[in-house]
Amino acid sequence: MQLYKFFKLLPLLSLLSAIYFSINSSVASASTQDKQIKRKVLQEQKEQKNDFLVPDNSQFLPLQELEKLLDRQQNFILASPSKLNPSLRIPDPEPLPIEKPAIPKKIEPTMVDYAVLDSMTTNFQRDDEKTGQRSQIIEPTWKWRFKDGTIIGLQTGFNSFDLAGKKSINNLPLQFIYEKNFGSFNLNARAGIDVYDRLPTTANFELNASLPVSNGVTLFGFLEQKPYKFNVDTIENQIKIRRFGPNIYWQIDPDTSLFSLYRWGNYSDGNNDQQSFSRLERKFGQFAIAANLFTWSYDRESQPNIYFSPRDFLVYTSELSWQGDIFNFLNCKLAINAGEQRLNSSFTPANSYQAKCTVKVLPNIEMDLGYLYSNVQKTGGGLSFQNETISGQLRMKF
Repeated sequence: MQLYKFFKLLPLLSLLSAIYFSINSSVASASTQDKQIKRKVLQEQKEQKNDFLVPDNSQFLPLQELEKLLDRQQNFILASPSKLNPSLRIPDPEPLPIEKPAIPKKIEPTMVDYAVLDSMTTNFQRDDEKTGQRSQIIEPTWKWRFKDGTIIGLQTGFNSFDLAGKKSINNLPLQFIYEKNFGSFNLNARAGIDVYDRLPTTANFELNASLPVSNGVTLFGFLEQKPYKFNVDTIENQIKIRRFGPNIYWQIDPDTSLFSLYRWGNYSDGNNDQQSFSRLERKFGQFAIAANLFTWSYDRESQPNIYFSPRDFLVYTSELSWQGDIFNFLNCKLAINAGEQRLNSSFTPANSYQAKCTVKVLPNIEMDLGYLYSNVQKTGGGLSFQNETISGQLRMKF
């Protein structure tokens, strides 16, 4: 009887076993499929993440390749080339989200205004000679920068000239400035008028141009026509001068330079002059040595004798200078010159010393103050000639 019941339940047990094994098989299959799906998702995430990471060996890539690699993200800023040191490891950036919004292209900052005030410079100079000749010059200059890089400026001021036994002359200069770069060629043009308190107004103009011609060598061209404001006499006699000539500057190496110029001048009284100046300088840290050579010759002496016009004048000096920071806001330069000067075939000592300091008032404001003493001839006073000059400049950058 019991055996009969067992055989009667056997089909039911078989069915339950089949269902049980079927369920286990489905669960195992689902588990396997789920693992495969998870593995695939993780692999895709890893691959997507790696697309936005700089490889560990990127510090050994050429700069151009590194720029291309980082350019694909536009979210990383490439460090300066000095930062790309192979001995330093570039840390991996933070991974970006898989779905990121579109990032606009970087826009370079541009001038919004058509023109902006770029700088303001004020020059001050006072010359005092033992012969009784004095002059004082105060000339501020404003410059505006335009979108295309052109600079337009305005220079004015108040100048005074004194001479013993003569009535002083006051001068108001007014000059317009144009500066423009055409590739590596630079042009600076100025034109204006000189207004006097007791003399007719006169016009003036000046042209300066420069062009690098080779590694370290720059050529300059110069042309000007203006009243000869040498002293009260030349201004009273309304003598004008036209000068032109070339300059050359050669940066021989980082510490050695050569500068040389030549000028030919034509005066309204019919006189002509020629000038040349050369300077070779070598720096040794904060110290420097230099050799200077200056020549000046006229066709004849001025008639009447109202300005210094030597037929043959030569000055050669050696210079020792030091320049460095006294404080982090104060930089000074000291220089001593010693040599000889030849005037009318007679040699006399030529000495000078000067000091100049620059004070950084604010990050965009600097001020210079200088003093110069010299016995180099300017009026033919011989051994008794002495000249003192106090100069200054205030610079503001906007």
